[in-house]
Amino acid sequence: MARGEKPFIMKRNDTAPALIATVYDKGCLGGWNRLNLSAVTKVDFSMADDCGVLTISSQSAQTISANSGIIQYSWKEGDTAVAGNFVGEFELFFADGTKMSLPREGGISIRIEEDINNI
Repeated sequence: MARGEKPFIMKRNDTAPALIATVYDKGCLGGWNRLNLSAVTKVDFSMADDCGVLTISSQSAQTISANSGIIQYSWKEGDTAVAGNFVGEFELFFADGTKMSLPREGGISIRIEEDINNI
C-alpha cells in the first residue's frame, strides 16, 4: 500500500466486504500495467497485529480475474474478532515454482473498528 493511502476499514466480527487488490507491474517508460496472473497456481493471505503477531497465517485467497490482475481474500469467522490496527500481505505462487509477496514494500494497512455491541 502506498504511503498516504487510507487503510482498509471494517467493524469487529464482520466478514464483508472482501479485501480486493489489483496487482500491477512496472511497464515501459515507467508506466504501470495490470499483471497477468494466468501462471498463478495459488494465492494466500496473511495478517499481523501491530506487534507483529500473526492473526491470519497463509489462508487461501482467490484470483478473481487473472487477465486484470485482481485478487481477493474473503474474511472468515474469527478473522476480525479483535479490534485494532493490522498489516496484511498476499503471496502469489507461480507454476514455475516462484513466489511473490504483495505489496512488495510494507503491507496493506487494515483497521478493525469496535462495533456498537462492544463499545
